[in-house]
Parts: sequence; structure tokens; C-alpha cells
Amino acid sequence: MTSSEVRKKYLKFFEEKGHKVELAPLRSGNLDRELHTQAHQALVIAVHDVFIFYRGGILLVTRDNEPMKESLWCIGGRLQRGIPAEESLKIKTKQECGLELEGITFLGVDRTYFSQDPFEHGKGTDTLGLVYFAYGKGTLQLDSLHKQPRIITFPDYTPALREKLHPYLQKYMDIAFKKLDEKDNADKHS
Repeated sequence: MTSSEVRKKYLKFFEEKGHKVELAPLRSGNLDRELHTQAHQALVIAVHDVFIFYRGGILLVTRDNEPMKESLWCIGGRLQRGIPAEESLKIKTKQECGLELEGITFLGVDRTYFSQDPFEHGKGTDTLGLVYFAYGKGTLQLDSLHKQPRIITFPDYTPALREKLHPYLQKYMDIAFKKLDEKDNADKHS
């Protein structure tokens, strides 16, 4: 299902009693650190992640914060309140790596649990995430929370590398490479 098809299918969720819901009033600023820590400790965090095809492979970066500090991960993070998911994802991607997204495709919904947390509250991190695939355009420029970008091509995605990745990454890297293979086969036959 394409992004526009998903948007049309779920457009009714932007309506209330037959009227369009104005999203701007739903937006909020950032919480102060204490409130953010309390929310992180007590709630499931809604996130979105994207597996970006860029320069011949899938972009992964090394995280410089918890959870998964010093581990390879995809671009993404917390959904912004009052902003449609794909728009929030575009904003987050631009902030984290400087890339524009094209051809965004929804891959699934997943839950991740980590014993680590970025606030040292000791309760770990529990996320519910929307997972996407997209094509990255522009110049890669990582923010301060990400480093050591790696472009993983299909030949690079060996069983040994796959085994080193978190199971969440394994699952969606497999799906992303399958999507790329299907697209490549379709392009060859058109």
C-alpha cells in the first residue's frame, strides 16, 4: 500500500463528528527534563523508524545515547504530537541525518523493549513503533546523537553481520532488502 493510499484509507481518523480535526492545537512543546523522565518511565513511547535506502544500501548509524548506545540502529524516534506520522518522520529524519525522504512505504507496527533508558530512571524503555522504508535524498549530515554511518548493501548483509544486529533490525532489514529485490525485479520486467 502506498503512502497516499494509507493516508486516504485512514483520513477518517482526522475527522471528528464529520468535521476535520485541526491538528495545530494538538502540538506541544518539549517537556522539561523531569516531566519527560516521568513520562518515559511510566508510559509506552510512540515512535517511528525508517530504513532508508541511500547510496546503494540501507543506512544504519551508531547511536550515541540510550537505549542501544554504541549499537547500529536505523533513523527515527519519538512521534511528534499533532503531526501526521509521515510528516513527523520526515522532520525527525531531517534533524537526525539531514536527508529528505521519498517513496515512503509503511512496513509495520512493532514493539521494542530495552533494559536501558536515556534518563537513568532504571525502568528501561518500552516503545510502540511505526516502521517505514524510504529513499533518502540529499547530503548525509548526522546530528550529535548519531555517528559512524554505515551503508549496508545486500552483499554486506552477511549472516555474520545480521547476527550482530538487534532482532528488530534483523526483521526490518530483511523486509527492506526483500522490498528492494522485488522493486529491482519489477524494474527489470517492465
